[in-house]
Amino acid sequence: MSKKARLSSSDDPLRENETTKDWVSQLPDDILINIISKLTLMEAARTCVLSSRWRSLWTFTTALDFDGIREILPRTKRYFREYKFVRWVNKVLGLHRGSNVSQFRVSFYLSSSLEGVITNWIYKALAKTVQNFELDFRYNSGHHYTFPQEIYNSLKGVRGLSSIKSLRSICLSAVSVTGEILEFFIHNCPLLDELCVKDSIDLVSLKVVGSSVRLKSLDIQHCSFMKDIEISTPNLFSFKYYGPKIELHIENVPQLVELSIRADHTVEDMFLVAPLICYFPQLTMLELDSCNEVYKHFSNCELPKLIHLNLRVTIPNHECLVGLACIMKACPSLQKLTLELQSSGRRIGKKTQQVPRCSHQHLKLVELHMFRGREIDLQLAFYIFENAAILGKMIVEPSNYMTRKEIRNCTQMLESKLPQGVELVIGSLYVSDYKHG
Repeated sequence: MSKKARLSSSDDPLRENETTKDWVSQLPDDILINIISKLTLMEAARTCVLSSRWRSLWTFTTALDFDGIREILPRTKRYFREYKFVRWVNKVLGLHRGSNVSQFRVSFYLSSSLEGVITNWIYKALAKTVQNFELDFRYNSGHHYTFPQEIYNSLKGVRGLSSIKSLRSICLSAVSVTGEILEFFIHNCPLLDELCVKDSIDLVSLKVVGSSVRLKSLDIQHCSFMKDIEISTPNLFSFKYYGPKIELHIENVPQLVELSIRADHTVEDMFLVAPLICYFPQLTMLELDSCNEVYKHFSNCELPKLIHLNLRVTIPNHECLVGLACIMKACPSLQKLTLELQSSGRRIGKKTQQVPRCSHQHLKLVELHMFRGREIDLQLAFYIFENAAILGKMIVEPSNYMTRKEIRNCTQMLESKLPQGVELVIGSLYVSDYKHG
């Protein structure tokens, strides 16, 4: 054998030992637990079979995300789903040995008979100084879990208050909760940044008031009996409201840069938007339903910092073309425009008004959702082609009502007017990329 010949790895005991050694298992516990916490609960539990070193590490995971919609529904017969989900949550909580939890989330549909079980889960989560707390029961077919008065009462004591000091976010969906309880969390959780409430039938009034309130994001959606919201806090960064017409009082929000407003009925939009017009100049993101009244406000104000605008066009007609021109003029820094092209069958305004040209120097990305290939849909796309000087991409998401043939025809018409250098994407399908040179 040549002196320069090298031994294979199988002939070199030292090299073989190096390649087969389990280096990952030599890492400190806190690093391994951090890795495990990035897995789903099902995946985390499976790591117990890797070696004796891993056997109980998963029970210290900091992410308790009980996503029954993803983990239970696809692989369980209908009549056993609820039983299996409850057994799974109870088992994991019984085995869990960590004292701190970054995330506690329950997402499933559960019957009213399990309210006591859910209440017990909440107690256990709060005992682990949870940071991000979420209950999502929107799949309950009309049933709402009521946030227990007994938990609220227990939290008022010294021990209870200490258990919520670590909360950073609270998200409640299809959970009946009162404004009194929410305000208690707002004022007694010094780290609370985010509050999200959806489909609560008990939420009628809410006050987010105080210079010491840390809350940065407030999201209230589809609370049918909501009557009024009062906001006065210097730290609020983002506010979203979807729902019925309410009394909206907002002041002292110098940090507010993201605003989303959608009324249950288009005619009520301006009632909600009117108190917020004075904050338009400081916004970087805005989401609205569009109508003639909304367009008029864009023609009378300027949004110099707005980067992303999302408009739900409920009545796509000639007036929304005129409105789009007003918007592009009022938002000189706009980089992303999203239009959701819906139709209520109702017409507003005249059809004879001239659409002014408005060259825009910053708009790079446009998304057209629920595109149906109607004349107005195409006119909106063509207007953007003609006026967005540096447009880089247009994404068109066809409506489910369109046939493949209609989609192909619309694609051809859009491509015929597509400016050089602009990428056109139909749905998730890459279509065209015309480049200079």
